[in-house]
Amino acid sequence: MFSVLFITCMEHCSQVKNTISHKSICVLTACTFIPFFIMFLYTFIAMDIRHKDDFIETMTRFNDNSARNAIERPIQEMQLLLHSLLGQLTSKDIEGYISPSHTELNSIIPSIVNSTTFFEAVILSDKEGNYTIYPENHAEKFNVKERPWYPVSARKDEIRFSVPYKAIDKTSKYNNGMAVTASMNIFNDHSEFVGNIAFDLDLHNLSALIKNNHPPYHARFKVVSYDGNLLMYSNTKELFKRAIPQAWIERAKESEGHFFDVATKSYVFYRVYDNPEWIAFSIVNEANFKKHGSAEKYFFFLTSLACLIFYLVLLFIIKLYFKQAITALYLNINGLSIDEKGDSIKTVSESLRENSKKLEIAIHDAETDGLTNLFTRKKFDADFYDLVSAKNSFYFAIIDVDNFKTVNDTFGHNTGDVVLTYLSKVGSDIFSNIYRFGGEELVVIYPENNYEKFYTLLDIWRKTLEQKQWREEGLNVTFSCGVSAWHEGSTTDEILKKADIRLYQAKNSGKNCIVGLE
Repeated sequence: MFSVLFITCMEHCSQVKNTISHKSICVLTACTFIPFFIMFLYTFIAMDIRHKDDFIETMTRFNDNSARNAIERPIQEMQLLLHSLLGQLTSKDIEGYISPSHTELNSIIPSIVNSTTFFEAVILSDKEGNYTIYPENHAEKFNVKERPWYPVSARKDEIRFSVPYKAIDKTSKYNNGMAVTASMNIFNDHSEFVGNIAFDLDLHNLSALIKNNHPPYHARFKVVSYDGNLLMYSNTKELFKRAIPQAWIERAKESEGHFFDVATKSYVFYRVYDNPEWIAFSIVNEANFKKHGSAEKYFFFLTSLACLIFYLVLLFIIKLYFKQAITALYLNINGLSIDEKGDSIKTVSESLRENSKKLEIAIHDAETDGLTNLFTRKKFDADFYDLVSAKNSFYFAIIDVDNFKTVNDTFGHNTGDVVLTYLSKVGSDIFSNIYRFGGEELVVIYPENNYEKFYTLLDIWRKTLEQKQWREEGLNVTFSCGVSAWHEGSTTDEILKKADIRLYQAKNSGKNCIVGLE
């Protein structure tokens, strides 16, 4: 019962002219989504920026730490080892080590090579170019001073690293026949150059330092020389085989930094060294970077979707209660209320039906003349305007009771009212669109396109009134009539004016006649 009543109330509310339209509610609802959308967009962009910043910070830190472990710390150990060794070397020690005779140096240098993970072989030479190699090999003799690792300048306490070069000995088993050598000049107490010591680096063992790394974003850490040769990599089989793009080396202009390579779709982080002339690279594929942040974005989208659904449900509930509030307001305006009593439903239903009837009566009273039961002047104005605006053909007539003032003065106003009532009743039996224009004047709108029929009906009306036998002795009633028609471009004022002129002609022609179209 209550649901039926509620639906009935909603139907009545929908008929109220000032009720908020569905379109307005949709616009209001859309406007409420604007803050939600702005917050969603801001959070998404902020999340993307934060993810990018965290990625850059993490990879920069990883590349720096990996470079220190793979390059800086081994170099520092080499420097300490060589400085401690060279502090004990003299020219006689070098001569003794090179000569077949046994000296203490013959046991010290091999022990250094065998116990140190990053040295593969050692070459000790004097200033004349005489040398010896450990471990011994059967490579052809060479001029020490012409080797790529032999320093041109005689600087004291400086370790120089060579560029990658083709080795002539057989000990470079892990480096695909290539070698990188660290060398240092030897000076006596008088700062006189007496020789040189050079160690071939074991790049295989140096690469082992980065094998146990767990790089974020599935990054690949590589150490390359300035000419692009791969020196350290977790997969040692690729050493000196896979070249780094030359464009990367050219873009590594600062001591450290990062860039995005469009060709390989990779983020590249680098750290540059002068001695050795190496560059540490950490490479992350764009797909791995995006994949790392996709889980967070997916969770964000799910959360946002849940919030959106909750938001829509909340709006639906608010809209429902808003409609109920409008219904309650409508009921209160009409003096109705709903309480918890069972008989209130019936009372409200009856009151609604009663109010509906009252509304119908009010509309009827506003459009119907109380005396003649014809349509009022106000309704005529509206209907006449709509008919002319629609440009539909019709005929129009003004009827005026002859000598009506004399009837009122002679027989009284009550008799005058009886005359108007009878005139209106006869006219209503003939025509459907009759209006009381004012006083004793009536107007007729004839929508059919048949002038002869219209004129005949008007004349029947006139004769019926003329032949009427009144109760009052000596009372005779007639009317005069003027007719006009709508034509293309006619206005309401023009149609009224033409009918009024012809009514005036009928009055001047002796009354009790119809002046129609010429």
